[in-house]
Amino acid sequence: MEHPGQYWIGTLRFSWSRLHRHQHADAFGDAIQTMLVSASLFTDFRAFQTAYRTLVEAERLAREHHLAKELTEVLMALHSTSMIEGDLAYADRVWEGLSEAFEQLGQPIPTPIILNRATRRFWDDQFESARQTFEEVIARDDLPETMRAGVLSTLSACLRELGDRTSSDQRMTQARVFMEKIPTMDPELGLELELIAAKNAVTWGDFPEACDCLRRAISRLDDTVNLVEKLHYRRGLRERFIPRIENILVRLPRTGNASDVLAVIAGTRSNRLSDWLHFLSWTRRLKSKLTGSEADELDKLVFTVANQGAPHLMGFLEKYDDPMAENMLPDPWRKVAEYADRMCELHDIDRPFERATAAKAQLLIQGRLDEGYAVLVNLLTADKKALLIVGDRYTLCDLPESETVAFAVALYNQRQSPNQSKPLAIAANAYQAALLTSLKDALDEVAEKNCRGLLFVPDRMDLTPINLVLLCHEPTRKRMAAGLFSVSTCLALYPADDTYVPPKVALGILEEESGLTYDQTDLKAFFKGSGTCATILNKPNWEEFSSQMEKTDTLVLAHHGMSIGMFTDPAFADMGGPHQHTVMSVSRLQEVAYRWPHRVAVLGTCHSGGSVNHNFQGKFKSHDLMGFPSLFLLNGKAEVVASSWAIMDRFNLVFTALFAPALRDMRPAAAAGHALASLIGMSDDEFTAYLSSAFPEDHRLLQAANQLNVLRRQPYCYGAYQTYTLL
Repeated sequence: MEHPGQYWIGTLRFSWSRLHRHQHADAFGDAIQTMLVSASLFTDFRAFQTAYRTLVEAERLAREHHLAKELTEVLMALHSTSMIEGDLAYADRVWEGLSEAFEQLGQPIPTPIILNRATRRFWDDQFESARQTFEEVIARDDLPETMRAGVLSTLSACLRELGDRTSSDQRMTQARVFMEKIPTMDPELGLELELIAAKNAVTWGDFPEACDCLRRAISRLDDTVNLVEKLHYRRGLRERFIPRIENILVRLPRTGNASDVLAVIAGTRSNRLSDWLHFLSWTRRLKSKLTGSEADELDKLVFTVANQGAPHLMGFLEKYDDPMAENMLPDPWRKVAEYADRMCELHDIDRPFERATAAKAQLLIQGRLDEGYAVLVNLLTADKKALLIVGDRYTLCDLPESETVAFAVALYNQRQSPNQSKPLAIAANAYQAALLTSLKDALDEVAEKNCRGLLFVPDRMDLTPINLVLLCHEPTRKRMAAGLFSVSTCLALYPADDTYVPPKVALGILEEESGLTYDQTDLKAFFKGSGTCATILNKPNWEEFSSQMEKTDTLVLAHHGMSIGMFTDPAFADMGGPHQHTVMSVSRLQEVAYRWPHRVAVLGTCHSGGSVNHNFQGKFKSHDLMGFPSLFLLNGKAEVVASSWAIMDRFNLVFTALFAPALRDMRPAAAAGHALASLIGMSDDEFTAYLSSAFPEDHRLLQAANQLNVLRRQPYCYGAYQTYTLL
């Protein structure tokens, strides 16, 4: 039996082929009905281009074959789709056509369209007008029971905005009664109700009720997302709800019980990367049950999906992922679904994404808290907040607004003009001071509780380089220098590999013609310090590089780099720049990095840690960061050290000389923190002695000792480094 999330695709293709076989009005009518269902699903997934193409084709068929009833249904669907997308101007134009269509039919405008218009008034803050319409609709006897709960909950929200708590609560109670009567409830209906109820509760100051509603909303979101098994559809569903959930989350009391927020964090920070890692875990579990030829078939299937662009599909492909198209693009996810239908039943194994749930992620976060870690979740896009969880308590912290904006502008400008470092250095200093003021109480609490480390979960803006503030918090810096505290930027709520084996076989990549002064010195310092058996490749081709990576546990880069944010779609990105074809190609790395055995990746290039949350079509509203660090996390084993902006090769060299030896005893996150904190904390005499000991024969470096002594304490130099991990 097909998984529910895939069934509609088969239905759609069947109806389309039937249309071509039977050229008569009934077939056209049936096809249009299937198109309407499909367009509604595409809209749910935020696959708006596909939804519009489907509806435009349905409109053409209706007009050509004079199907007046079907035409009005298509126009209704266009109106709803444009409302959900937020293209209100287009929705108004469609409304005019709808009015004319129903006038010609001699029929009243249907209730769903009346409700859409009332919703539009609600969005325009015309609350009294919207309330009147909702009340009129509720009074109708012909209102379907399946719609009544949704109308009542929306009316409750309208009454909330009018300040009528008693009536708002009454309508919400009625909505819940009708919701329980729906036999096979669409989880989205329950999700919408819980989000409205949660916002009602925080508005009235009933925070326990708000937390309960949010937890139920996350459960419904899980149910909704798990109806589909395509990564960009899963992301599209999350995009519709995550901003609303987080905007309610930040209105909770400043401090409270961790149990009130853990489920919310787990649900809103699940993303395509965590989904893909769960999918790969499913393939490993299944593979253990297969014979050799069956395992080969599975490997080919996974590679085909990765080759298409999993987990980060190119926006162009996403835009034209259209089952309605006559020349439909190949759809490897359909093959995955069909394969899973067969193998899950045959080998008694769960579905590919059955474990990719908020409930699992919540247990993972709780486990890390129980191990003594603190978790800091960036909520910059939700009212400029951060949420710290230590033990069984959470704290909401304010983030600085003006300094964040100034830093974002300076960072963008430097990515455009890499040699313009001074404005970014000034902005980083101001940003650091402002962050330290905003987060001081939270950082003091982390230090007082003697936490093992901080797990930092960035948001979709990727604008808070966490080491920038932690390394200027003296108690934390001292513990980092002693190797007692680690800092990780966690890009996916997926369990990190708890085992750590010190590096043994390292691969270094450089470009001799790049003109960097210390690139080879940096690689040799790493190899010597870590005690690894090393290979250096100079601007290798893909075959040389991939062959070495199949037997390498540590990768070290020492060459120039360009930000992934400079590309229209991250799938096109190459660290060498838009006119280069190097081994640091996103599309190629995405295909195979999940199979490599590496455990450490040191991306010692400018902008290597930068991540983006957009593709060719536009920005995402979910927290789906994509960058070179996420690519090297795909195998589920690695930790990645990278830089958020341009780095200085001299500073990077002295960092490497401290970082590499620490890898013999510490995981990369702890080793990187130890190296950076030690550099900052050394006295002048200690630093001079360190340089002489580490680089006794490098006269160029020793002659620059005074300059390095200044650079090592500059936020611009040390603040760029982050260690990226799984949770």
